[in-house]
Formats: sequence, C-alpha cells, structure tokens
Amino acid sequence: MNATMTDQDWIDLLIVELRMRRVPGPVIGDAVASVWEFIADSGQGAEEAFGPAREYAASLELPTKGAGYQALKMLFLPALGLLAFLAFALASGPWFAGSPVLLSVPQALLMSVPVLLVVLFSFPFYARAVFRKRWLLVVLALGIAVTSATAKLFAPTAEAEAWLVLSPLAILVTSGAAIVILAIIGTIATLRGGNEDEVVDPLEVQDEPANGREKKSFPLFVNWIFVFFAIGIFGISWIASLAMA
Repeated sequence: MNATMTDQDWIDLLIVELRMRRVPGPVIGDAVASVWEFIADSGQGAEEAFGPAREYAASLELPTKGAGYQALKMLFLPALGLLAFLAFALASGPWFAGSPVLLSVPQALLMSVPVLLVVLFSFPFYARAVFRKRWLLVVLALGIAVTSATAKLFAPTAEAEAWLVLSPLAILVTSGAAIVILAIIGTIATLRGGNEDEVVDPLEVQDEPANGREKKSFPLFVNWIFVFFAIGIFGISWIASLAMA
C-alpha cells in the first residue's frame, strides 16, 4: 500500500473495488458517505481506520447487480461498438473512391488490438491496474491511436496483395446498422437501469429530482458516441474525396 495515499485516493480505490463487485452506485454512495463520516468523527485516515481498500470492500456484504447487466454495459457494448466503428472507418474512404476494401493480415491484427484492450477489462487484474494507475488510461488511448494509424501503413495497394477484398457498401451498411443498434440497446439499458450506475451521495438525494436528468444525459451521450464518430469520419472521407477529385 502506498504510504502517501490520501483519503481521497483510498476512497477512489474503494469505489473501483465495489464497482468490480457489481455493487449498485447508490449503495457505493452510502458506503463512501459512511467512510467519510467515520474519518471526520475519528480523525483517523481512511487507510489507518479500514486497512487496504480491496480488503475492506471484500468485507462488506453489499447487494450486487446481475453479471449479465454488468457485462452488457461495461464490455459487450463498448467492444462491439469499437469494432463496428473501426469497420465503418475502414470502408468510408474506399466507398467514396469507388474501390473495394483491401485488408492484409498485419492490418487486421493491428485493428484488433483496440478491441482486445477493451475486452481485457473483463479481467479484474487489468481493470484494477488501469484504475489505480490512471496514467495507464493515457497509455491505452495512445496505444489505440497508434495501432489504428499504423494499420493504414499495412493496407494493400492492389487486390492481388490483399488477404480480404470486401465491398465497402456492405461494410458501411452492416457496421453502420450495428453502431446504431448498439447505441439504442445502450440507451434502453441506461434508461431501465435508472441511477444504478451513479455513485450517489445520500446527502444529495434530496436534490435528485432537480439534477437527475442532467446526470443521466452524459451516459446517454456516451451510448451514442460511436454514432457521432462514424458521422464525423464519414464527413471527413467525403470532404477528402472532393479535395482529391
């Protein structure tokens, strides 16, 4: 345990551990409020009073959400959404150019790396490492950007060199439909899930009717982020085709 850990760091780790145990947000909020209250009354630090956050989280007998809902929100939708977006981006340029989508094996492997980095969040050790070392999020973002950009360097220049030759229209239609369907599924899950994902301070519950819509707007926006990205990449490809005409 880090000797310089602040109470806020300890609380953040506790939230991560409870998240990984599929504890609903409002229940996490109650646990966090209890910790803060004890710290304020006792004058002790969180680590001193409760020990390691991981062990304290394990000692709490709190209700949990279903594993299926957690997998849907945290893994299935982001991974498939990212895969569909990469396919859409791959086909946008060739469609405006009137050429097929040419794919090489190295290109396909590099394009699978971002999806793999998302799927790895299903392993607790990976998720803990990322959330505890927040700079790893920057490394992951850079890794996704670099591998996606590098994949273009391995794009075949002729059909004879390609591992796969695909119709850009079929990919655009299939991946575009998948992006929209996944966004709709995520929206329904968010609306049906209510505030289960939000870590709510019990002292702020009385304000919930006033700001509940605002709190829910961000998760709803995230559900549609690949749709916005797809529209953006489609527009950029169109402008690029006009410039090259």
